Amino acid sequence: NVPPISKNDITKGNPRSKITLIEYSDFQCPACAAYHPLVKQLLNEFNDKIYFAYRMFPLSNSHKNAIISAQASYATYKQGKFFEMADYLFSKQTEWAELSDPTTAFTDYAKLLKLDINKFKADLNSDETKNYVINSQNQASNVGINSTPSFFINEKQIANPQTYND
Repeated sequence: NVPPISKNDITKGNPRSKITLIEYSDFQCPACAAYHPLVKQLLNEFNDKIYFAYRMFPLSNSHKNAIISAQASYATYKQGKFFEMADYLFSKQTEWAELSDPTTAFTDYAKLLKLDINKFKADLNSDETKNYVINSQNQASNVGINSTPSFFINEKQIANPQTYND
């Protein structure tokens, strides 16, 4: 029952591809961080043969910085660097995950990406950003997703693979 990829999704790859991959993920989820290199490798290897959508499902009940990390990624998306920020958020997860306020860390990542920092800070807490994250979170819950990462190929949920070859 997962919605097909739409213009509202954060996407990468070939929109005309016959294969779609949708991931519901949480930047503070250790399992999502573990799967991130596999997804990245898959997208690099099959970039013109797959259409990928990253959908936010911050598990705020168990990850205290899940919402703000999703907001930081969306603020970065607004400047065209979502996937680069995702790399930082997952690879540096242990650095920011337990901070009482990870905003400085996220701003430092934005600086490394050479973003407009004033725009990043404004977008980080904008109503548009908050609404995007909440809507994504609600969409995931409404279709019955209860864990991350959750993967869908051509809108059908698959079991999380154990290895890249799987």
